[in-house]
Amino acid sequence: MADTAIVVATVADAVYDRVRTAITSGAVRPGSKISLRSVAGSLSVSTMPVREALKRLQAEGLVVFERRSVTVVALSPQELEQVFQIRLRLEQLAAEWALQHLEAADVDDLRAVLDQMADEHLPAVQWRPLNRRFHERFYACARSPHLLDLIHSTWNRVEPYMSIYASTVEDFGEAHRQHLAMLALIEARDLPGLLAETRLHLEHTSRTVARALADAVEQAGPSDPDGWFRPVD
Repeated sequence: MADTAIVVATVADAVYDRVRTAITSGAVRPGSKISLRSVAGSLSVSTMPVREALKRLQAEGLVVFERRSVTVVALSPQELEQVFQIRLRLEQLAAEWALQHLEAADVDDLRAVLDQMADEHLPAVQWRPLNRRFHERFYACARSPHLLDLIHSTWNRVEPYMSIYASTVEDFGEAHRQHLAMLALIEARDLPGLLAETRLHLEHTSRTVARALADAVEQAGPSDPDGWFRPVD
């Protein structure tokens, strides 16, 4: 009985990981309809773990269950701006608390992440997790799991749009320059400067994401209800 339970849990987690990656990587666009049977067929599983995975994704704000369908959440430009404003307030608070506990080893870790991001033409699939790791590593210094949970929740809301952003910008040179500026302010323990740079960084990201989203909507063709799911390696 115990072995069976572990296998079922493993299947459910695997389905969740694959579907979540498909959504957050942009393989499934915001506003797309999701067919439980199509996903189950693509992954050679029953619809039960697919439904469970989608329920978890609904709790994260990535999909919504309607009467007869499941849809990937599509934020309006106004909603997207609001989420970035919420993210700004939360991250400024995290920055304030993080500086109070910052140690030299933390700065070294942050610099090591940025060293991996130094190539302006780094593939988007490599840049996105490094970008998140840089911010997460710093905010972990705030030593507040509750605050980090709130930050992660807002990140989940915009993660599909960050994928659109990362796949449409010519390079990550500007983002890298902003990250380096933030690191210098972190190392100097310059809170006012860091709060101002964090605002500039997120406002720049918000504008870039909004433009990328508008371009993606204009260029998008009709959705394919039977071929929506493409496993992402």
